Amino acid sequence: MSSERKLDLAWVALVVLSIGSARLGSGDDDGFAVAVGVALVMAIKLLIVSRYFLELHEAHPRIRKAVDLFCYGMPILVILTTGLRDPLARLTGAALF
Repeated sequence: MSSERKLDLAWVALVVLSIGSARLGSGDDDGFAVAVGVALVMAIKLLIVSRYFLELHEAHPRIRKAVDLFCYGMPILVILTTGLRDPLARLTGAALF
């Protein structure tokens, strides 16, 4: 498969994921399952962008590892902050006042 074809498919995947995440976020449910869904879509989109559009294959290995850490770390942080919402709110509230 040509590199142009791969980029086209990656772009289509990003569009489909964006539409799907918009529908996911437009619902009335604001529970933990939605946060996990959003984090999953975020992880997939970040990986697609980093693999096909950032040309990381030419970057230094440390840069590739840092971007991979970001791609996996951000969705994990979304899930953790949703799951630990009340303790984090108390902690940040206590730190502000």
